[in-house]
Amino acid sequence: MALPYNLGVTLDRARASLAQCDPEEIAKYKKVTWQPEKGLLSLPSLNEVYDITYPAGEVSTPLGEPVDPRFQVLILHYLLAPGSGLRGQWISFKELPGGLIYQQPFYGRAVLPLIHTFGPQPANLLQAGTALGGRQVNQGDAAIEINPFPQLPVRLAIWAGDEEFPPSGTILFDASAPDMLATEDFAVLAEYLVKRLKGLARE
Repeated sequence: MALPYNLGVTLDRARASLAQCDPEEIAKYKKVTWQPEKGLLSLPSLNEVYDITYPAGEVSTPLGEPVDPRFQVLILHYLLAPGSGLRGQWISFKELPGGLIYQQPFYGRAVLPLIHTFGPQPANLLQAGTALGGRQVNQGDAAIEINPFPQLPVRLAIWAGDEEFPPSGTILFDASAPDMLATEDFAVLAEYLVKRLKGLARE
């Protein structure tokens, strides 16, 4: 699935929007840390911490390592979204606004690689997911719940299959997801998470 937006333009717009926001309000509602003396918002994500300068909106790790531009966009969009409280109910991509239209590309770029990588050995999903700060949950033959952002959990589950049925899998979002990111962002986020999990599974 190609990026559903012009990456450079989207980054610039997100940074400009961030500069118009109150960083204290962002910290309060998005569970990030605001360091006014440094002009930094610090966001915990996937067993790492990302620093976002304010008002410039530059994203980096504390060690100054480069961050995937796609993930930078997701971070900024998360900080900018109005957000809402978690609902504890899970929905699929096709239940997101307009998600049904893009369900097939989403399946091909995110769900299918998840199945191919972890279907033969579901336990590997637990190992890879734990390395990203996730926790095991009771679904399928193996399932992990990951928080790419503090108020945005994602659940990935695998069924190993048997002689009659091939392996299958799903990627789910909390029902509050439409308040947190655009549907296009969730497509990018899911693909990004699966690629990170695949990389850990190969190590």
